Amino acid sequence: MKKLFIDLSPGFYKTKLLNELSKKINLLVIYTTGYDATSRNDDFLKGQRNYPYIQLSGSKCSQCYQIIKSMISGGFDEIIVGGYVSLASWMPILFSSKKRNAMLLESTFRETKIKGAAVIMKKFFFSRLHRVYVCGSPHEKLTRMFGFKGECKYWHSVGLINLVSQPAYAPRTIVRNFLFVGRLIWQKNLMWLIDRFTEHPELNLTIVGFGELEGQLKSHICSPNINMVGAINNEDLAEYYQYADVFILPSVSETWGLVVEEALNNGTPVMLSHMVGAADDLAIPDKTGVIFQSNDIESFEMKLKEICDLNRYNGMRKYISKMNFEEREDNIIKAFVD
Repeated sequence: MKKLFIDLSPGFYKTKLLNELSKKINLLVIYTTGYDATSRNDDFLKGQRNYPYIQLSGSKCSQCYQIIKSMISGGFDEIIVGGYVSLASWMPILFSSKKRNAMLLESTFRETKIKGAAVIMKKFFFSRLHRVYVCGSPHEKLTRMFGFKGECKYWHSVGLINLVSQPAYAPRTIVRNFLFVGRLIWQKNLMWLIDRFTEHPELNLTIVGFGELEGQLKSHICSPNINMVGAINNEDLAEYYQYADVFILPSVSETWGLVVEEALNNGTPVMLSHMVGAADDLAIPDKTGVIFQSNDIESFEMKLKEICDLNRYNGMRKYISKMNFEEREDNIIKAFVD
């Protein structure tokens, strides 16, 4: 088995996945662009790449030539593109047979517009694929809305997290400490979240991360129960996840949410906006967490009351403590090998 991956993120979680895949299959990775270092902390790009890869450079025409050359000479059984936005993603669609073409889809139907002239191009794109690797059910729904009739292969993630040993179950006597981890950008809806916790002085909210809204968020905080701690190294996040009673992600747009996996791996129940791509598959009611309607105060308050109910909350902690994340990681890898 030999696979070509095009236009994948060089983030640590994808690097970890590709390193594991390279032990089981022959692969080549083509990176079309790099990440803007100002929008991510140094940890995001950590990790040695133990697999062959090409970092494209030069003009768009030159990049397309390099991709086509690799496609023709590589003898690949499958060519997997990371989306349908970039010109590089269209090279297999135009120059490779449908039976080899696949896509890794991280977008969901919730944040994707299904109207306008672009729909015709996207429908054509999907018609030239034999398989789509989908993160979860909202992602498969998007493929079907574009008329895709081929195989949707679930892998329930966007990469491999930094696994920790699953904490043993220990009931808690109060639900008080809430945690957010992520970039401080408008999509995370943090102004709204701060307003909610300002109205709940009996609860604590810790915000971990950095980003363009850091100054505005600090100015918006007027209650001592809300604390911003800046960026934290990945290897130190477990301490924050395990201290917290609940991990909360109020995003108005979130294609997946790797932090949800990290929180669960650290034994922490989750409270997610319905716009979080991972919510449908990972926030299981009365088992792993609750889902509230984005920007809906009434829905938020109802789900907050639910997750603060001690019997219900400790039931979630007990269920999460039995989740097998090693097996889950194996299944993520197998999705691309089998």
